[in-house]
Amino acid sequence: MNAMLVSVSLLASLAAFEAQAQIPQLNATCPGNIELHVDEGGPAFINGREAALKVSNENYYEARDAKLGVTVSVSRNPDGSSDVSYTGKNRANGVCRVVSTASAAQDASPAGAAPRESHPAAEKACLAAVAAKTRVPAAKLAVSEALGAEAGILVKVRVPGADAPWSCMTDQKGKPWSVTYSGSEGAL
Repeated sequence: MNAMLVSVSLLASLAAFEAQAQIPQLNATCPGNIELHVDEGGPAFINGREAALKVSNENYYEARDAKLGVTVSVSRNPDGSSDVSYTGKNRANGVCRVVSTASAAQDASPAGAAPRESHPAAEKACLAAVAAKTRVPAAKLAVSEALGAEAGILVKVRVPGADAPWSCMTDQKGKPWSVTYSGSEGAL
């Protein structure tokens, strides 16, 4: 009996892990100054703070910030687009606007182009570092490129309103050691 319970628990854990791995990158803004950022495969952040992520299936999940009393729900449509809504304190609720998704960035790449490299630890750290330098919430930023080499990882980050991307260099573990604007500083 105990072996059967352990097997069922293990299968449930694997199913939850597999479902979470299917979560695409997403950024959304909601009424009431609520910003949602979801990394590919998780975690999720509400207003820059990591939120509890509850995955129901590969097409529906919720991010909850207990301190703010906010739950943001994301449902994926058959065409790959997402619908995002929120509920909050005092019966607050509404529809959120999807600002960017990983699939939108991939769709914008030329046909036949190779998929971009993925370096989750470096990308997450660079989003935070660029957010700190620009004072723009990480949820409004987007990684446009990540390239790994022996010397480290280069992550390019798009900032709304900037003429060029920001460049962030990290070590192999994802710790940033350089964050610079790649455009003209007069345009900042």
